[in-house]
Amino acid sequence: MTRCFVVLMLMAIAAPAVADVRTEARRHFRRGMQLIQSGEVDAGIAELEIAYETLPHPNVLYNIGRAYAESGRYEEAIDYFEQYLSFAPPDREEVEGFLNALRSRLQAREAPPPAEDPEPAVVAPTAAEVTPDEILAIEESATQIEALAEATDSESLRQRAARLRALAESLRSRAPTEPTAETPPEEEEEVPPEGENLEALDQREEDVYEEQVVSASRFAESPLDAPNSTHIITRQDIRLTGLTNISELLRRVAGVDVMTHYAGQSDVSIRGLNRRQANKVLVLVDGRTVRLDFLAAPWVQMLPFNVEDIERIEVIRGPAAAVYGADAFSGIVNIILRTPGEGESYAGVSGGSRNTGRAVASVSARTGRLRLRVSGGYERTDNFATVVDPAREDVLVTPLVDNPDLAIQRTSFSGELQLDLGRGFTLHGGSSVAFGDGAVQGTSRLRQVGVRDVTFAQTHLTLQSPWGLKLRSYWNRFAMDLDPWENPDGSLQRPGLVETDVVDTELSFNRELTLGIPQNIAIGVGHRFKGVRWNWFSEDQTEQHFFAYIQDALQLHDTLRLTLSFRVDRHPLLDRPQFSPRGSLVWRFTEGNALRVTAGTAFRSPALLESYLDIENRTPVRGVTAFGRGNQNLDPERIVSFEIGYANQATDFFALEANVYYNLVFDEIQLSSVDTFTLADFGSGAAAYDEDTAAFPVGTLQYNNEDATFRQLGAELGIRVFPVDGLDLYANYAFNDTAPVDESDFQDSVRGDDQRTSQHKLNVGAQYRAPFGLDLSADLHWISDQVWVEQVTDAARGVRFESFPLDGYILVNARIGYRLFDDALELGLVGTNLTFQKTRQHPFSQPVDTRILGTAILRF
Repeated sequence: MTRCFVVLMLMAIAAPAVADVRTEARRHFRRGMQLIQSGEVDAGIAELEIAYETLPHPNVLYNIGRAYAESGRYEEAIDYFEQYLSFAPPDREEVEGFLNALRSRLQAREAPPPAEDPEPAVVAPTAAEVTPDEILAIEESATQIEALAEATDSESLRQRAARLRALAESLRSRAPTEPTAETPPEEEEEVPPEGENLEALDQREEDVYEEQVVSASRFAESPLDAPNSTHIITRQDIRLTGLTNISELLRRVAGVDVMTHYAGQSDVSIRGLNRRQANKVLVLVDGRTVRLDFLAAPWVQMLPFNVEDIERIEVIRGPAAAVYGADAFSGIVNIILRTPGEGESYAGVSGGSRNTGRAVASVSARTGRLRLRVSGGYERTDNFATVVDPAREDVLVTPLVDNPDLAIQRTSFSGELQLDLGRGFTLHGGSSVAFGDGAVQGTSRLRQVGVRDVTFAQTHLTLQSPWGLKLRSYWNRFAMDLDPWENPDGSLQRPGLVETDVVDTELSFNRELTLGIPQNIAIGVGHRFKGVRWNWFSEDQTEQHFFAYIQDALQLHDTLRLTLSFRVDRHPLLDRPQFSPRGSLVWRFTEGNALRVTAGTAFRSPALLESYLDIENRTPVRGVTAFGRGNQNLDPERIVSFEIGYANQATDFFALEANVYYNLVFDEIQLSSVDTFTLADFGSGAAAYDEDTAAFPVGTLQYNNEDATFRQLGAELGIRVFPVDGLDLYANYAFNDTAPVDESDFQDSVRGDDQRTSQHKLNVGAQYRAPFGLDLSADLHWISDQVWVEQVTDAARGVRFESFPLDGYILVNARIGYRLFDDALELGLVGTNLTFQKTRQHPFSQPVDTRILGTAILRF
C-alpha cells in the first residue's frame, strides 16, 4: 500500500487532474466570480464554464447569464438563462420577467432604423420601448411574490418583490414618449439592463458547491451546522470505487461497522451494538424507510434501484429519533437518488468471479415541466463457499433452494417522475420493484437461510407547496418464502411464508422564518400502518402507529446556532407514548470551523418477530423440539447519548472531523430467556407431546429485555486531503468500548465475554482521476478482534450460549478505470479482498473470498 500511495503522489505531481469534482468545481466557481467582480468578465465566465463542466449546477448557468447581461451580450445571456429555466427553479417567474426585458433590448438593437420621410409626420415609438404588457407581467410577478412573502413571513421574498416592483417603475419611467412633427425624435440611447434589471436578481455565490446534508434535520444545511456528526459518500466516491454493494461503500465511514455474511447480504451498524439482522440503524431512500418491520432490519442488497442512480449517501451518526422516531437508534443511512430528468442516461454491464454478472440501464429525460427517469437492472452472484454439497445423503438441501451456490439473484425496475404544477407546486412520484432469490443470515440458532420468490416494492407520492407544506405517502410491500438450507433426516419441517405491507403517510411543514431571530422550523404529523402474514406467527398481525414532531433551528448569533428537536410516538404494544428529545449547540468560532455539543435520546420499538413469534424449533434429536416465543410485553430499547464534535472545512485542500461520545443503553431486546421443561411440567400439563410436529418439547426460548445497562465510550477522527488537483486522500479511525455498567450482571455467564464490536477500526484510501482518462482508487480497512456470544442447539435444553472469538482482519478493495470518448464510455477492473484473507466477519457467516470484476458503462 505504501508503494501504491507513492506512485499516486508522483502521478499527481507529474500532470494535473480533476479528482474530487465538487472541490475542483468550487475552486473554479470562486475564481470565476472574483474575476467577474473585478471586471474581467470573459476570464470569469471561462472559469464558471469549467466549474459547470466539472460538476453541473444550475446556479452556475444563472451566474454566467447574469455576467453576459451585465456586459450587454444579450444573446448569450438569454441562452444561459433559458438553460437555467430548464431545471424548473423556484424563481422561474422572476427570471422569466428578466428574460422578457432582455429580449426587448435585443429586438431594439436588431431593429432597422426608420425610413426617412420628407414630410413631417408623427413618428411611431421605437422598438426599444418595453411594452406595457411586459411591465405589467413584471408587476404581477412582484404581486405574487409579495403574497407568498406575507404567507411565509419571508424577508428575502419581500426584498425580491420590492426589487421587481422597482424594476417595473424604472422601465415605465424610461419608456420614451411619442415624438411629434414639432418635436423631432431624439436619437435613442440604449440603456443596458444592469442598472435596473440586474438589481432585481441576486448573484448565486453561496452554497453553489458547498456540501449540504438534509438527513440530520429534514432540511438542507451545512454539515458544520448539523446537530449530529455527518459523513457524505459522493457520487464520485461511488463511481471511482466501482462497488455496487452499498454496504461495502459504507466501510469508508468512521464509526460504521459492516459485517458481510454472504455475497448477497451484509449488515450495517453505527457505533457498535452489532447484531445479526442489524436493527439499530434506520436505512432510508430519499427519506423513506426501507426497513423490513417484521425483522426490524433492512436487506440493502435487494433494494429496487441501480447504484448508478445514487446522487449521494448521507450517514448520520448518533440517535436521530427526535425527527425520525423509532429505530433511528444509533444512526441513519439516507440513500439520496438523483432528481428525475437530471444527468445522463446510461447502459452498463459487468462480470467476473463466482459467476457474477450484472446489467443495468437507465433513461433520464425532461420536457417542459415534466422530468422522468426509468431504470432497470439484473444481477446475480454465487456464495463465497458451497454450504451443503447436494450429493450428501445425511443432510438434505431444502426443496426451496434450487441452487445451493446462489448468493443472490435480483431483477429490478424503477420509474420516477417530477411534475412542476406551476406557482411553486411540485408533484413527485414513483414506483420500484425487485424480484429475486438468495440467502440471508438467520437468527438465534439458525445459520444460512434460503429465500425464494422475494418481492420488494415501494410506491410513493409527494405533493410539495411553495410555502413549505408537504404531503407524502408511500407503500412498502415485501414477500418471500424461506427455509434453513439443511434438513437433517427426521427434523421438523417449518418453511416460512412471509407477506408484509407498510403504509406511511406524513404531513409536514418546513420554513425559514424570522420571528425575532432567524430560524428554520420543521413540524410534522403522521401515521404508519403495519400488516404481516407469517406462518411463524400464531395469527396475522396488524399495527397502527402515530407520531408528531417539531424542530426549531435558531440562529442565536452569526456564529451560534441552537437546534431543539422533540418527537412523540404512539406504539400499539407500548403502555405509554415514547418521547424523543434532542438538543444541539453549534459554535462557528472561525470561518469554516465548528464546535458542536449534542445530547439526545432514542428508542427502538420491538419488531414484529420479537412480539409475535410462535414456532417449534428444530433440534439434533428426532422427535424433540424447543418452542420459540415472542413477547408482547417488551419495553422498547432506549439510548441516552452525549456527544462533542469538531469539524474543519475552512479550505478547499482538506477537511477534518473529530467526535467523542458517551452513551447509555437500556432494555436491549435479546432472545435470552431459555426455560427447560422438567418431568413435573409434563405431569402438570405445562408441557405435552405436540401432535402437529410429532415431537416432545424440551423447553422454550423467549424474547426479553436485558437486565443489564450498557455504557458506550467512543471516538472518531477523520481527515480528507486534496493536496493537488486530481488526488484525493482520506484516513479515519474509530474507537468503541461497550460494556455493562455493572459487571456482576454477567459474572456467572459466558455472555460476559461478548465483545461483538471491534474496539479499533482504521480506514485509509486514495482516489486519482487523470485528465487523459485514467482513474485509480484503493481502500484499506483494518478491523480488530471480536468475540461473539451466540445461541447454539442443545439436545437437552434446546438452546445454550457459546463464545466465538473472531480474529481481526485487513480488507483491501481497488479499481482501475479508463474513460474514453469525452467520458461517454468507461471501462474498469474492480478487485475486492485483495489481501486474499478468507476470514469470517461473523462466526456463522461464510469466509469472504477474493473477487475480480470487469465493468463497462456507456453514458449518453
